Amino acid sequence: MNKSKKTVKKAPSPTVNMVEDTSTSPVLTDANTCGPTNITYIKETTETEASHPLEGEDEASPRAILLAIRKMDFSMNARFNSLEASLSVVQLTLTANTSCIADLEEASTDYERRISHLEQLCSGLSLENTSLKAKVTDLEARSRRQNIKITGFPENIEKGNLTRFVSELLPSLLGGSNFPQGVKVDRAHRIGPIGNKPRVMIARIHHDSVKTEILQLSRGQSPLSFAGGRISIFPDFPVEVSTQRKQFDSVREKLRAKGIKYGLLYPANLILSHEKTKKIFSSPQEAESYIDSLSP
Repeated sequence: MNKSKKTVKKAPSPTVNMVEDTSTSPVLTDANTCGPTNITYIKETTETEASHPLEGEDEASPRAILLAIRKMDFSMNARFNSLEASLSVVQLTLTANTSCIADLEEASTDYERRISHLEQLCSGLSLENTSLKAKVTDLEARSRRQNIKITGFPENIEKGNLTRFVSELLPSLLGGSNFPQGVKVDRAHRIGPIGNKPRVMIARIHHDSVKTEILQLSRGQSPLSFAGGRISIFPDFPVEVSTQRKQFDSVREKLRAKGIKYGLLYPANLILSHEKTKKIFSSPQEAESYIDSLSP
């Protein structure tokens, strides 16, 4: 059984004709409907036109989208121009800073070299100064080794002649029998500012043996007195030597407690005698270690 075939006729395709419009923007029109199609050719707009879309125009229309894109393009261009200008300034500043840093690095290298040289020079000068200071202290101390310091005598008791006063006073104070030849004093004077307390007397004894005898007698007969006042006699050492000798004070106390004979040699050396053995120490620590090792 044969089925009859139905023939379907296709509708003729509408013909699209280009119609010239008197407006500035050409449009495509449908020949059947004579209306505009969805494709519209828009002329290039200026920045002013891009920022002012048509009133009542749909935001989703191609023209509105193109206007928005152009507006964004203008904004981005302006921002990029501003950014390029800022980057140009930054580049110039960076170049200047790089040059300054290079100069500073070069100067720093030169300063380090000079400082290193100065440090070496100062180190050498410091060693030389220490050596010279020790020599000066030694010379000063040796020039004062025959001096004695006397404290406690009122001012003006010497009646204008301190040298003769000390020469006559020492035998009467320490015992004339101890000085059969008398005490020869080269010179004597007071030191320090005049105030409420009597100033210290400095007397240079002509003979070193007599000076040593005076110091020994003054220690043995301590305390000495004159006209109701206490008199003290000390060796005349520089401050540096006195400080060095004072460091042995704790050691000397231990030696006295143990009954060990000792003495201080110039400038600051401790000598002690124990069980027929003599020891000399220049350091308080060494002397203290030795004393602690002795049997009680």
